[in-house]
Amino acid sequence: MSGEFTLIELSKIETDTLRKSVIDTLLMEASPLEIIPWETIGALATTIVRMGTLPSVGFRKINEGYTVGTAALEQKVENISLLGGYFDTDKAIARAKNTIASARAITQVMMTKSIAYKFNDKFINGNPETDPEEFKGLKERVDDVVAEGYTAQEVDVAGGSITEGILNSSAISHNFLNKFDQAMYQIKGHSPQFAFMNSTVLLAIRALLRKEKLLNQSMDFFDRVVDVYGNTRLADIGVKADQTTEILPLTETKGGGTTESSIYFARFGIGEFLWGIQEYPLEVEDKGLLEGSPIYRTEMDWPVGLAVADPYSICRLFGIIPTNAA
Repeated sequence: MSGEFTLIELSKIETDTLRKSVIDTLLMEASPLEIIPWETIGALATTIVRMGTLPSVGFRKINEGYTVGTAALEQKVENISLLGGYFDTDKAIARAKNTIASARAITQVMMTKSIAYKFNDKFINGNPETDPEEFKGLKERVDDVVAEGYTAQEVDVAGGSITEGILNSSAISHNFLNKFDQAMYQIKGHSPQFAFMNSTVLLAIRALLRKEKLLNQSMDFFDRVVDVYGNTRLADIGVKADQTTEILPLTETKGGGTTESSIYFARFGIGEFLWGIQEYPLEVEDKGLLEGSPIYRTEMDWPVGLAVADPYSICRLFGIIPTNAA
């Protein structure tokens, strides 16, 4: 299969019921996977060519030539990380007749959800400097482009001067919306497809947009209601596999406070903006009863990573205080 698919498109045409069930569970639990397009690269790494300084152009006189302009191209390597796991069920449990549902099916759902939460976490917080086995997430990627001189890809809500929550007053609410729009504008085309945040920030923004009559809503792939501001979907990136730790915490101090968080904006497109790379498409295989062990096993294997070709495809809004006190 071609790698230029989103998982939603793949789910629509998938005929293997086991693989489709895993894909659908991933989609239900990992909002980034609803829109990330995947490129199959057939390798463990790929070289990305990114446009730097554009070539100079100008005017010429009659019978004279144009001045030759040279474009600056930058190359960077994006790596694959091996994501997956074993869905193991003891034979005695799998064959028990007094269970409400299939033990193997329950194990599969639980493990797939755990993998989805792991992807969500690394999509934001992945840092191969601290763990070489994981791919680089948006947090480190924004740090990279800011360090390269694209400082506008990071927007501070308050500059350390506001210590009240974004719902505390009309002035603070309007300042936040202005900064939110500023961060959106930094994305190429001025219209990011997604804004990723935690649940507390999402609820505060939902309340603010509802109050200002700016909240739109649509339906996702599973007919769930989702929040939209302009053309940008507002998404709760969720928690880690422990079901309690926020992937985007309310404990950042980057903006000068102590109960702050960030929002990450992204625009997706293979070879152009932000996209997913995979050595080969997701594989799910029922291994059956293991030899020498009373265990039924299903294996999920997905070598994946992220790639960014345009620094203006990602942006961070930080220093957000969703509550009424710092």
